[in-house]
Amino acid sequence: MKIKPWQTWRVNLVLLALLTSVYLSGCHQVASTKAPVTPATTTGPSQTPEANETGETPPAPEDTSQLPSPESKTKPSPEPKTEPIPEPKIEPIPEPKTEPIPEPKTEPIPEPKIEPIPEPKTITVPSIPADESDNNPAPTPPPDLAQTPIHPYYDLDGTPPSAPGLAMRTRVFNVEPQKIAYLTFDDGPYPQTTPRILKILQDEGVQATFFVVGSQVEQHPDLLKAEYEQGEGIGNHSYSHDNKLVYRSPEAFLAEIKHNEELIFKAIGVRPKIVRAPGGTQGHFHVNYYNAVDAADYLIYDWNVSSGDADAALVPADQLVQNVESQVSGKSRLIILMHDAGAKVTTVDALPRIIQYLKQQGYSFGVITPKVAPILFPGGFNS
Repeated sequence: MKIKPWQTWRVNLVLLALLTSVYLSGCHQVASTKAPVTPATTTGPSQTPEANETGETPPAPEDTSQLPSPESKTKPSPEPKTEPIPEPKIEPIPEPKTEPIPEPKTEPIPEPKIEPIPEPKTITVPSIPADESDNNPAPTPPPDLAQTPIHPYYDLDGTPPSAPGLAMRTRVFNVEPQKIAYLTFDDGPYPQTTPRILKILQDEGVQATFFVVGSQVEQHPDLLKAEYEQGEGIGNHSYSHDNKLVYRSPEAFLAEIKHNEELIFKAIGVRPKIVRAPGGTQGHFHVNYYNAVDAADYLIYDWNVSSGDADAALVPADQLVQNVESQVSGKSRLIILMHDAGAKVTTVDALPRIIQYLKQQGYSFGVITPKVAPILFPGGFNS
């Protein structure tokens, strides 16, 4: 094993210390032997060593007890076992336990309970005499293709008109007598004519249908009520009867109809679904009007017989009767146009004679409802 320099120095230091100790011990022994010897008082043999012949005291024998024995040769001190200084155990600093912060429980915010708005109670009102509108009309068919032939009227079995782009639903109509006449009066009510017309209808035992104007209903709701209570049919003839307003668009037309409908409902509690276009559909309607009216579940009614009382401000009664008689021949279904207006007094005068003629021709009389097949002018289906 290789002795390191520092270890050699250490051995030498130990030897030097030993030698110094031995030397000092020897000096101390010699000093003690040179001390004066006192004569012994005893009579026994002398305890002192005898002098040699020269008179000198022989030197005392060396004290060999203090000398190192041959075996006491200095052995090299064993190398001190240098225990390696243990490296201090560095305890790892424990990481602080980070407790996971619990996520705050986010309670879902309960949606506010929206209480359903109760539907307004439907007020049951008297129905229009005869048959009411179909509560479950057939769905509107898809628009017809461009090559669809024009069929400008309803068949009695409910088949609707057809034309390119037209979409009108199939209807269900009542079975009618073999010959039937529907008397209709537009533009009222008026105090000058309405009560007289109602009296004639009552006296003749027949009924008619009144297509009323909203502006007149506002002024005379009592007359509308009188018509309804007598069992006459009630139809919608727009609010203003102003063609410039009514025919601006299909939407404008429907707005006029709905405005008048509210007034009628307020007066008699009925919302009629039968409509007559002011001046008729000819020259006013096109396919989009028919689609809009049908989508709103209204039925439009034109006519196939006219009294001609709108041809002038005042047409003689005889002329009115003749006009009707000339148009009746060959027709089993009649929808006859007349007017209930303040100036149309001759219409009232001609009414009893017209009723008598129709009775003579075998016609019965009816009230128009949505269960009655409409008569329509063909012109509006071509545009």
